[in-house]
Parts: sequence; C-alpha cells; structure tokens
Amino acid sequence: MSRDKILDAAARMFSRSGYHRSSMDEIALEAGVAKGTLYYHFPSKALMFRSLITEGLQMITETIRTEIDRDRSLQEQIETVIRLNVELFLEYSELAHIFFNELTNGIEEEVLLAVQKERDTYIEFIADILVEAGIAKEDGPMAASGVLTMLNGLCSYYLRHPSEAKREQINQLLYAAVTTGLLKLPE
Repeated sequence: MSRDKILDAAARMFSRSGYHRSSMDEIALEAGVAKGTLYYHFPSKALMFRSLITEGLQMITETIRTEIDRDRSLQEQIETVIRLNVELFLEYSELAHIFFNELTNGIEEEVLLAVQKERDTYIEFIADILVEAGIAKEDGPMAASGVLTMLNGLCSYYLRHPSEAKREQINQLLYAAVTTGLLKLPE
C-alpha cells in the first residue's frame, strides 16, 4: 500500500514539476509517508521513476491485451484499442504526461534504457495490432508511434478544454485517422 501511495505521489510530482525539480523529500511529503519508508521502497529517485513508467506501461499493455477479443472483427479490435488508450490516458493523465514529456530530460542512461525498452514493447504491441488489421505494413512501429502521438495531442487538448471536446469525439477522430489515414498511404 505504501509503495502504491509513493508511486501515485511521484506521478503527481513528476507530472507537475518534472523529474529533476521533484525531490525525494517532496515526494515523501506528497505521499504522506516518512522518508525512511520512501527509501525502503525506492533507494533512489531514478529507480522510482523507472518503476513508475515501466509498471505503468505494463499495466496499460496488460489491460488492453485482456480486453481485446481476438474473435471480434479487426475493426472492433481497433476501436477497442483506441477507446482503451483514450480511457487509460485520461485516467492516468499524469503518467501519460511523464511518458510523453519527461523521457528525454536528462534521465540517467540506465533508467532511460529500461524505460525505452518498455516503451518499445508497448509500441510493438500496438504495431502488431495495426499490422494484423491490415492498417500498417512493415512500418508498424512508425505507424503505432504516430497513433500514440495523435492520442497524446487529442487527449491533452481534452484535458485543457474539457467543455469543448468529448471522449467519443477523440475516439472517432483517432479511429478515422488510423483507418482512413494509414490505409491510404502509398505502397
């Protein structure tokens, strides 16, 4: 329980202040735990950051993997992937912010490599779905990165302007971009 509280607090702090401007003391205070408890679970801020991102991406991947019904049409699978990515992005917006904005800000190389490996696994997971659906060819990872970048932009807009956009609009825009945009790419 303390570990989860600490990771939740770290997500808030890293999202709000950035990795380098967030201190272990501030994270302990935000989590409402003693510094000893914080260091018991995470001996360093770098390991905390690594755990936050890698475990977050694993959770997202596993959630989508268990929700996809391979017996459904490829169209329904793509709709499910988009809907779940939007839902998870909005539900875990702090994690998404960190994922898209903090991974290149001077993070320790060992941590960065572990996080990049997990990110690449997630991109490959999305790419495999796009390739299987016939939406992407051999450029699956590039197409998946593009889809995730669009997702980031649309969901970020939604978070800044919640009265103007609806989740269903985001889902529809992404679905249209993925299916019509990527399908029309020249061979």
